[in-house]
Amino acid sequence: MAHDLENPRTRKYSKLKSFIRYIEEIVKKSFLFIFVLVNFIFHSKKKKIIDIGSYKDKDNRFINYFFFSLKNEFNFSYDLSFSVLNFVKKIGIKNFMLHSAPNIFLKDKNKIKFSLNLKNSKQNELNFNTNYFGKNNPDCIFLPYYIYPRLYNNDYTSLKVFEKNEKHIKIFFSGSTNKEVYGKFKWVDENGDRLLNRVEIIDFIIKNFKNKIFFLKSYEDLKRIDFLKTPIVLSINDKLVKKTKTNLTNDQHFEIISKSQFLLTAPGADMPLCHHLIEGIKMRSIPISNYANLHQPIIPNENYLYFTNYESLKNSIDEALNMSDEEINLKQKKLDEFYSKILSPSSFLESFNKRTSNDIVACNDIESLQWLKR
Repeated sequence: MAHDLENPRTRKYSKLKSFIRYIEEIVKKSFLFIFVLVNFIFHSKKKKIIDIGSYKDKDNRFINYFFFSLKNEFNFSYDLSFSVLNFVKKIGIKNFMLHSAPNIFLKDKNKIKFSLNLKNSKQNELNFNTNYFGKNNPDCIFLPYYIYPRLYNNDYTSLKVFEKNEKHIKIFFSGSTNKEVYGKFKWVDENGDRLLNRVEIIDFIIKNFKNKIFFLKSYEDLKRIDFLKTPIVLSINDKLVKKTKTNLTNDQHFEIISKSQFLLTAPGADMPLCHHLIEGIKMRSIPISNYANLHQPIIPNENYLYFTNYESLKNSIDEALNMSDEEINLKQKKLDEFYSKILSPSSFLESFNKRTSNDIVACNDIESLQWLKR
């Protein structure tokens, strides 16, 4: 990661550390470029092709979900350029080698071009509109929000092993609560009400439900939980750490979600949507959320518990703690159906193949927020 003055994790880097990270980045890209050259000789030969061109100015957060959804039916073709290394880095070397091909060998093929935010797209162009929170073409299709993007590269299919786990935990939250990162979140809804940020939400729960909380510091702590006395489990870290240095690995994170009846999902650092919302739905863990209503496609109200302020947050936690098993099972069944039919990669592939328009609305995090300021 480069020395980014806007990023709390990197802006305190010394000049020496910044230089070392810069050299590391050059070495990594040089390594990736070797595989691009190899792909010129050994590449996939599927008939349906999406042309990403040079990938310059097209790098985005949703490419992992989009690629994973379509890779078994489509080839992703590219122009030889250094910008393509960002594409390889995002989807992973294995995926690139199996599902990509250089444009130089595909000149006579029919291709659909990958484009971002075109005012007027042509018939053979996919136009990804990142104005996710604005008004959009009624004929467009929505690319659903996604779990943590890199999990689509290797780990997504392995998550299925957790889907039948029994749910012993009532309410679970896992994530960073660093005030410098998550305390700056500001969002005002259509009614003029400010959404609570992640730090405010967790601080309130700790203050008001302290006798019912178990603080999970590691995966091994699961063995020590009394699920009746402490039905709320929080795995929080308020330090500035990498994803690889959190309390739980990705697998452990998903396993515990799959063992939880409810998942508390709080806003991200800059924007309201967070990957935890989709992770909870996939694992049939009922979201408790103050932003699920902003997701496109629309998530039915009965599929989550919604709060807007401290009072409704407390009411939602109380409702979750006291909800009957029958109602919980019904909600979980509806979540499973919604994910399968609307949010899953296979459902997006089906929508993509049946589309009547090449306009696709997708959330690209910070860029999607910037549309609101225009």
